Formats: sequence, C-alpha cells, structure tokens
Amino acid sequence: MTLRVTLEVQTGSSIGQKVVVRTGEAVTIGRAAPSDFVFSDDTHMSGKHFRIECGDHTCTLRDLKSSNGTLLNGQGAAIALLRNGDTVLAGNTSFSVQTAQETAERSPATVASPGENATPQDRLLSLFRNEFQPLYALLDAAVEPSVLKVLLESKEEYQSLYQGLSGAQLTHFAPYLVRLPKESALLETLVQQGWGKNWGIYLTCDQPIETLRQHFRHSLMVQMPDGKQVYFRFYDPRVLRVYLPTCTIKETAQIFGPIQNYLLEDEDGGKLAKFESRGGIGGKTVIAVDSAVAS
Repeated sequence: MTLRVTLEVQTGSSIGQKVVVRTGEAVTIGRAAPSDFVFSDDTHMSGKHFRIECGDHTCTLRDLKSSNGTLLNGQGAAIALLRNGDTVLAGNTSFSVQTAQETAERSPATVASPGENATPQDRLLSLFRNEFQPLYALLDAAVEPSVLKVLLESKEEYQSLYQGLSGAQLTHFAPYLVRLPKESALLETLVQQGWGKNWGIYLTCDQPIETLRQHFRHSLMVQMPDGKQVYFRFYDPRVLRVYLPTCTIKETAQIFGPIQNYLLEDEDGGKLAKFESRGGIGGKTVIAVDSAVAS
C-alpha cells in the first residue's frame, strides 16, 4: 500500500485544481517557478510558499519561510502532519486535504489483454495502459461540458491551461491537462465515453504536470499574418492531426518539446494516430484499434 494525499483548491481562480502527492514524492507550492505548482495570480502567496512530503504512512507540510505563513486548520504551521479533512491556507488560496491508501500494484485485470470480443475502446485502453506511459490527456471542456464534471469527480491530478482572472471566467471552456496513471479509473471513463467524440488529445511525457503545462501554455496563442493574436485550439484532435504533418523542423520542436508521442483519434474512429518527432519531423503511425493490425 502507498499513501496518496490530494490537496484540492477551494478558493481563487484555480478552484477545483488538485495537487496529488504519493509515497516517496515531494512537491513545492508557491506563486512562481521553480515551485512545482504555481499560483501566479495569488499576490499574497510567496514564490516558494510550502512543501508537501509523503512517506509510507504520513504526509508532512513544511512552511518555506513564507512572508504570510501557512495556516493549517486556521493555525500557523511551520511543520505539521496532514490528516484527512484538514484545510491549508497559503496566501488567499485554500486547499482541502484528502488522504487515502492505494495499492502499489494494479490488479491483474487492469493490464489484461483484450479478449476476442473486445471493443475498440477495450483495445485502446489496453494500449494506453501497457504501451503508452507515462500518459497525459489534454481535454477540451468547450467541446464537451461533461469533461469538467468527470475531472472534478476523479481522483487524478489536473490543471487548466488558463490562469488568472481570464482563467476563472473561462473555467467551463478551458483546456485541462490531466495525468493518467495506468490504473486510473478516469482513463477508462475517458476512453469508454469520449473516444471518437473529439474530447481532446493524449500524449506521453516523463515530465511533471507543471512542466508540461508551461510547455503547452506557449502554444495557446498564435499570431496571424495581419499581426492579430488568436487562440490556437491545438488540443482538438481534428486540428492537431492536420497541423502536425505540415510543421517545419522548428515548429515540430516547439510543439513536441518534452513530449515523446501525441496520440489522437484518426479520421477513422477505429484507428489511433501516433505522432512522434523523428529528426524534427512529426512522423505518423496508424494503429488499428478495431482489429489487431497496425500500419
């Protein structure tokens, strides 16, 4: 068994965002990089405000000599153990704390190969869990309102690509980056309910979620020939699968960054389009999920 502690934002423009820390992990929360989780719009939060460290059985909160201190259940805390139901306040951002034990290894059913009567979604789920890890999804709440609902109900770590006042105003229309461990129940929900409906894109990356979020934020806006700045909906699979094959070497390097593979719905819903950077060119492989054939 391993310990999992989830801090969910209860106030501010990032409400609903979750910070997940597991046994053997430590994360820093603050207003600016190099904090692992950044809340740049909270001017009362210090650049590096507090740190969460998880052991086998306990999780510790450490204030990092922040200007305004860190409050645990309304009391100043330089160092304290976190418990289920606690509330942490840093600057103007409050977090609810949930603790849980989870199995370190998934059950055999999680990685079982799909049987003869498997659906395309079953085969795709098996591929995501066995062949494409570490896995993330970038989901578009503007395309499907239930995207935000399934994220809020999940136990997974996710962040909006938007931030600040505009991020708060566009909560129901934002793109959301979510980490999808191979045993994730959310991964199964997304595949079973969203595949073929343009809910978003999948990708593999071995970097933390905040690093990946910062990478994607650089691609949110593009400049048109007339100089006008517009949103670039690259996280729509219908857009990205057309854009990637047209990229120059420089554009390929920019869109991939730390990402190993982009995994998209192909035009044919029974196929998975895998794009990987091959010497600066986004090479494409098509994997059939309605059969066992790859091309």
